[in-house]
Amino acid sequence: MTDNQDPNAPENTEDEFLQAAGGEETGLVSEFIQFMAENKVWWLTPILIVFGLLGILLVLGATGVAPFIYALM
Repeated sequence: MTDNQDPNAPENTEDEFLQAAGGEETGLVSEFIQFMAENKVWWLTPILIVFGLLGILLVLGATGVAPFIYALM
């Protein structure tokens, strides 16, 4: 090991990369939940829920369900 290498760096990063690539593939939602848990950004949850509900409302508003949604409001 030379003096300018990081002592905490793994010995063989290629093996580590191949091992991670061979692991189980996670979905987008589960990966985002893991991101929020690791970075402690749970304040994003209510914003994402509101965006999701607005998206559902927009999709349903473009279908035959629109008159019923209007009656609920």
